[in-house]
Amino acid sequence: MALGRFGVACVLVLLAWTCVLAPARAQRGRAAYLTRLLATSDTFRVRAQAAVSLGRLEPDEAIVSALAAALGDPHPAVRTAAASSLERLADPAALPALRRARRDRDRSVRRAVNSAIRALERVARSRRDRPESRGGQGAEFYVGIGMPGNQAGVDSATLRRARAFIEGRLREMDGVQVAPERESVAQARRVLQRQRLTGYYIDASIVSVEESGGGTRAVVSVILNTYPGRDMRAILQGAATVPGGRGPAAARQAIEGALRGALRRLPQAMEASRR
Repeated sequence: MALGRFGVACVLVLLAWTCVLAPARAQRGRAAYLTRLLATSDTFRVRAQAAVSLGRLEPDEAIVSALAAALGDPHPAVRTAAASSLERLADPAALPALRRARRDRDRSVRRAVNSAIRALERVARSRRDRPESRGGQGAEFYVGIGMPGNQAGVDSATLRRARAFIEGRLREMDGVQVAPERESVAQARRVLQRQRLTGYYIDASIVSVEESGGGTRAVVSVILNTYPGRDMRAILQGAATVPGGRGPAAARQAIEGALRGALRRLPQAMEASRR
């Protein structure tokens, strides 16, 4: 796929905007286009930008496979971009390919690969041994977790990290058993009936993330619903500021701080709602 200098520039501009302009539900065509560029372009800059852009889409098997294959690209910039995007997508299915690439001859690639491996291993540990019908000792509440809503325009990777943070906090709470993702209504009802638990569902939302001279401030809301019925029982608000912090890392830290504040009142809300 040979391109002149002007053509390369146009493609790079298109790739830089493709995930900003496309709604989440309309990105399948974008993913196919980016995957094709990643595999066929003769220009390493186009392939590298395609890898970066794929990391901003919602993950699926085809995207992860394309990025895993790009870890063998001839150019280190493409391999580095592929590893960084696999980290952003947070899908442990990429771990075997990343582990095979950890001895890459380029230092920048090795750094990106090892960073992705560490991040994805943490994700894999958090998902391991999720109970479907096995409650923890003394469990009283069975809690499902939705993907956080996005009123602040943060990227999908930040939303997945926020959900993982919520799950981690719930697993630390006494008397709470976390429901598996994508559980059917019938499965949830069987667990609740068999173990005589009270069901709740967490719908969180990132309300705002704003940078100012003082740092980055995040505001979140956490809605406590019944489960599987989804009738609202309580709304918990949280806010946190990272003084002097700016950029994606500060935004994630502020979001987690705001979620921590909101979830601190969750045990009392669950107890009060079941009376």
